[in-house]
Amino acid sequence: MLIVLGVLALGCGIAAAASAWWVKRNLYASPMRPVSLSVAEQTDLDAKLKALESSPAPAAPSAEQERTLVITAREINAYLAGQGLGETFKVDLGRDSIAVTTIAPIPEDSGLPLLAGATLRVRLSLTLAMDPGQKLRLAVNDVRVGCVPLPNAWLGDIKGVNLVSEGVEGDPAMQRFFAGIQSAEVAPDGIRIILNE
Repeated sequence: MLIVLGVLALGCGIAAAASAWWVKRNLYASPMRPVSLSVAEQTDLDAKLKALESSPAPAAPSAEQERTLVITAREINAYLAGQGLGETFKVDLGRDSIAVTTIAPIPEDSGLPLLAGATLRVRLSLTLAMDPGQKLRLAVNDVRVGCVPLPNAWLGDIKGVNLVSEGVEGDPAMQRFFAGIQSAEVAPDGIRIILNE
């Protein structure tokens, strides 16, 4: 009987510790550590950003490498840190997927009795790939608060919708920007973008 009570007390202790850890990590999340680049890495990132902002000059077919940009998760996170967002946003890359984690504070006057004043950890999972028509496709896969996935109905049925085609219809500048991308591929080591000639 004493062994059963000991095992039960140990189980309750482990459950309480795990619950406290989950609440601290997801409901009262602390800021993330911003990424900082070395001088050489920052120069390389600046060159990549400049290439994305300007139209590339026509290149010879053998010069595809000159039109190829590889942007790593570290560079994206450093860019976010440079914009003052490094403590609240973090980007992770996978095979054809981009995961964005954000720390979202809930105001005291939000009307949410249990969450008012909390800081939530929200994770957005996106797919970035080329569709069969060789057009860029960006779609929401999943949204999680803590580790809890939110239903698609709560998100306005946005899961699986191509955000690029939905978002650029009325914006000529965005149409030109996306027309300048020949292909895009996401891998754990970076996003590989090939610009059109």
